[in-house]
Amino acid sequence: MTIGAWVFVIFIGVIGLSIAGFLLWGAVTTDIQYDKGLKIGLSVATAATVLITALISGIYIWYRLNSESGRRALKDQQSNLSGGIERTVSVYDVNGQLIKEYSGKFDIETDRESYILFDDEDGNRHMIYYTTGTIIVDEK
Repeated sequence: MTIGAWVFVIFIGVIGLSIAGFLLWGAVTTDIQYDKGLKIGLSVATAATVLITALISGIYIWYRLNSESGRRALKDQQSNLSGGIERTVSVYDVNGQLIKEYSGKFDIETDRESYILFDDEDGNRHMIYYTTGTIIVDEK
């Protein structure tokens, strides 16, 4: 799971457990002689709050680990934290002839309309416009 997803789960957990703690505190400090029903109600509310918090967190974690968007987000984060993904960029002209091929561990930036930009392992920056050709990026 990504760092942002863990932060979200922790945030939900802190909020939910804070509410549960407040309800439990209310149940413990309520005078038993006069408000026995209130004390039992607060105890049930505390248990329900903990259960709902656990369910929300569990469903979110399951979704992030088992959905394609969660897997893509994890791969993006791993790429950002480790200096890129092992890739091969192949540049073809309009006739399908290979012009150049780049391999290595790097990140790619694109505007999705006209170019890709990346720095190879040697530190050379490449900006390739593909309005008249094709670029294929294979990730390993």
